[in-house]
Amino acid sequence: MAPTLSSGGPPGMGAAVASARERAAEQRLRAARAAAIAATCEVVRPGEPELVGQARSRIAALHRKVQARHLTSAALLDVYAERMAASPGSGRGRDFRPAFMSAVAAAMGVGSAAATMRGQSLAAVVATASDAIAFAAHDLEVALGEGPAVSAMTEGVPVTAVGGSLPGRWPLYGPAVCELGVRAVIAVPLQPASTCLGALCGYSREPVLQDGALAAAGRVAEAVAYTVLLAPGHPVPDVDLPGSVLFGESDYQAVVHQAAGMVSAQCGCGIDEAEDLLRARAFADGQPAERLARAVLRHETRLGLSLGEL
Repeated sequence: MAPTLSSGGPPGMGAAVASARERAAEQRLRAARAAAIAATCEVVRPGEPELVGQARSRIAALHRKVQARHLTSAALLDVYAERMAASPGSGRGRDFRPAFMSAVAAAMGVGSAAATMRGQSLAAVVATASDAIAFAAHDLEVALGEGPAVSAMTEGVPVTAVGGSLPGRWPLYGPAVCELGVRAVIAVPLQPASTCLGALCGYSREPVLQDGALAAAGRVAEAVAYTVLLAPGHPVPDVDLPGSVLFGESDYQAVVHQAAGMVSAQCGCGIDEAEDLLRARAFADGQPAERLARAVLRHETRLGLSLGEL
């Protein structure tokens, strides 16, 4: 049986907090090892052949980068553990994604953050977010087919837009996301090596991004990609941590997919078309796709229109 917090938090939360702290400590140890290797390679050796010195410099730079990656990951896990420990009753069952994503948002210097994993089509992307604003911003991208995550994933480069540049960069998404109260966005590809796994997005209510926001977002994205998404499974049983559940099939995504199945039967179209129809109707009605999906599942709403009639 998974341990629980004495304060009555969800089952497994106490173990998750302890294991997050353990992982943070492991990340700091790995950072220290990388730093030690880098320091050794940085020692100047008189009379050393130039090519050898250049090779050692490259190795040192690589390990300094690895050191920074592990330190950023440790900081994320520390904040995650602190927030979970401080609010043991705020989670939905064992879904700890919002707590971790709120730590990501804080590290990026923004109020909200979302991460998406690339799918065969934009509608198939799996998302996780820190709050309702970030989820709504993601829904807008899916419904409109444009936005910071789409640009970051397709172009493979970081993307920023603030204030009046939002509508200029994305004519449909820009005005719509402004209605959510978002005045600045930043998106960075989750791109270890040459493979783009998805994108990490930050949203701010202020029409400005902090100095160094792009660099911070890049460090956080690299830490999430290498030390969370690609991290090996943790040996502690019955403990859900970001590495195993960050992009697991969330309740949010499952509800939308399930409702799309009902819409498919109602409209006589494919599942992908049905999900497009559901998200488009949610956007037209000014409500989150999840809310409309739940209304469909409760038989409170029936989408009888075809895509061509929308």
